[in-house]
Amino acid sequence: MPTMSTEASDEGECKKHAALDVCREVTNRAPLLLPLAVVTGIIYGGAVGWSVVCVALLAACVLRAWRVLLCAVLCGVIVALCAALRQRTAERLQLTAQPPPSAVQVRGTVVRTLNRSCFVEIGMLGVRVAVYGEIPVQVGDRVRVVGELLPAQEPLVPGMFSPEEWMRGQGISARLACLRAEREGRSSFGYAALLRVAESMRSALADRLMPPGSEEDVRRQVLCALVLGEKERADDSTIDIFRRGGCLHAFAVSGLHVGIVASILWAFLRLCRVHPAAGRWVQLIGVGLYVFATGMAAPALRAYVMLAALLGALMLRRRVSFLNTWCFAALIILMLRPYQLHQPGFQLSFLVYGAICLGVRYGMSDSPWFGPDPYIPVRIHTSWERRAVSAELLVRGAVVVSLCAWLTSLPLSIVHFHVVNTASYLINILIAPLLPVVMLTGLLLLATSGVPLLGGVAQAGALGSAGWLVSLVGVFGSVPGAYLPAAPPAGAGDYMLLPLSNGKCACVLGNPGILTGDARGENVARHIVQPALFHAGYSPVLCPKLKDDAAMRIYSQSWPQLRYFTAPPGSAPQRFTTPAGVFTIFAPPAGLPTRYSANASPVIHWQRQDKRCLLFVGDAALSTFEAIPEDFQRADILILGYNSHEPITDPELLHAVGMERIILLPRARGHGVETSFPRETAENGSPQN
Repeated sequence: MPTMSTEASDEGECKKHAALDVCREVTNRAPLLLPLAVVTGIIYGGAVGWSVVCVALLAACVLRAWRVLLCAVLCGVIVALCAALRQRTAERLQLTAQPPPSAVQVRGTVVRTLNRSCFVEIGMLGVRVAVYGEIPVQVGDRVRVVGELLPAQEPLVPGMFSPEEWMRGQGISARLACLRAEREGRSSFGYAALLRVAESMRSALADRLMPPGSEEDVRRQVLCALVLGEKERADDSTIDIFRRGGCLHAFAVSGLHVGIVASILWAFLRLCRVHPAAGRWVQLIGVGLYVFATGMAAPALRAYVMLAALLGALMLRRRVSFLNTWCFAALIILMLRPYQLHQPGFQLSFLVYGAICLGVRYGMSDSPWFGPDPYIPVRIHTSWERRAVSAELLVRGAVVVSLCAWLTSLPLSIVHFHVVNTASYLINILIAPLLPVVMLTGLLLLATSGVPLLGGVAQAGALGSAGWLVSLVGVFGSVPGAYLPAAPPAGAGDYMLLPLSNGKCACVLGNPGILTGDARGENVARHIVQPALFHAGYSPVLCPKLKDDAAMRIYSQSWPQLRYFTAPPGSAPQRFTTPAGVFTIFAPPAGLPTRYSANASPVIHWQRQDKRCLLFVGDAALSTFEAIPEDFQRADILILGYNSHEPITDPELLHAVGMERIILLPRARGHGVETSFPRETAENGSPQN
């Protein structure tokens, strides 16, 4: 027994020493890994973040890596001190006041303009506020703004655009509704001045790709977004094509674009027989100008920092550690802009790059999938066998690398966007050989635009390749099941209310069911109703015919099975049967005003599969309600709005419905409609049963 106990103890000691040796080797190869963990933990905060900090510092002590420990402590202190100073600045400016003051005054530099808003950066620590309103400013302008603090805006359902989450990713401390703004000059130095120069360069280059009058050309929109990262020039429909195909990452300048530009530039230098020593400097400067002109996004900066480290190592004849270079790039970005940690682009860029490196390493070490026997010496391979080896290596690399990238991005897509792109793995493999062609022809078009012969050839190649790219992504992205919500679909008996602005409300009854209410307008359809229904798992099959063709087009693209019906005044009731139950639509009687505010909208009676009834009166008039048969006036649930011409407010009439509960729409609450029944209010977009 003592002998067996001694052997077990020795085996445990050996495993312990082996684990320490592995940790020590990783630390030697990537000494910046532990400082990066400390900085990430401090920025993330909370119990999880500070646990990561403690583990990283403890690991440095156990491994006796004192220089690594000192570096980690210094980086952590700097990040924590800057965060505390930012918080103090925000509190001093009353940006975190609860309840908010009536007006707040800030002075800073405009670092970004977006539609009817701009981002103002205050001081040297990067405290940012978003200012909404018509302000004629440009990037780099110094402004003084007096505004009112806006409350937080939570998404109606998980998966919709979240302003608060987006603000956190942009490092914005508060949102202000502009009351008064004054321009105090322009910033001639610093980060804002660099951004102004970069924006002017990008705009000038984008004008060469998209001359005046060609703004509607989808191919030119793709060229501007793919080559320059100028996705603001792309229509919502174009972005939606790439979003559904899982290829929206191509619209943001990232490591893929930087790698392609670096490869093209290196091939050009080799073609011109430039000496490698001079070519590295040219490549470093040329790629740096490209990253600068495209806006210096975090993925592009990560790729450029790693490229600079690689070229610097080659110049100094030093060994390159890709893991340490990866850590160095992340550490630099987080030290300068800590809010980048919360951005999906930053997370996808660094994690997907790590997955690609692992995939490349595995693909190179794995045995061949097809081709000649790997044990046959290469020197006796025939020409066909050499081609087979190259083809096998290319196929193996594409499959393995794309699979690693897709598996890594899938959980991040679920967490941040609440969607699953089932076809993106295949689509990204198919477009991989096409993206360099689009980039090359787009860069040639930038260089030769205006040249009589070369410019025409480059334009034909760029537009043709961009058209092929759009067609390929559109065809495979439109396959049923290629773009799915991460949440399970809503039940057949569920319904959802979507409060909108100005007391309006859209509603979906059943799944599949009917979409009704104020579901009009292109912006409402594209940015509120369609995303909310998609992420909540609804697929409507019926909808009242809308006057807005743009909204109907958006709904029809999302749900091809959607049918539109009309209920003109005085028409007979219409009956529709779906798996969710039976819907009966009662049109308003003849003689009512046809204005929507006076309401000529119908009443919808829904008998669900569980035999329970729901009556959607909405903003229908009293005459419409009284005209329907008495049997259909009975319901378990009543959804009631307010009609300005003939409101329904009689308690006895509502008692006759025999309902268990009543749901008041925002317009009803705004006009003080009250009942003695158990009632609910449409406060959010949560599904109801």
